[in-house]
Amino acid sequence: MTSRKRFIAGAICPQCGVEDLIYVVQTAAGQSRHCNQCDFKQNLDDLPVASTEKAVGDWQPIKLRD
Repeated sequence: MTSRKRFIAGAICPQCGVEDLIYVVQTAAGQSRHCNQCDFKQNLDDLPVASTEKAVGDWQPIKLRD
């Protein structure tokens, strides 16, 4: 099985700062992102997932006038 490089438009390398050279590769071990310019590599399965839930603070009901 050959894995294809999927380039990410607008992505900036956190190591060298070059734009549009970051690509993602899917392997049996998981997904990883790489930079074509430098030796940056990062396993995406190890990254924390951001929670989409927002905490609800104190609130007070309002009364609508007729």
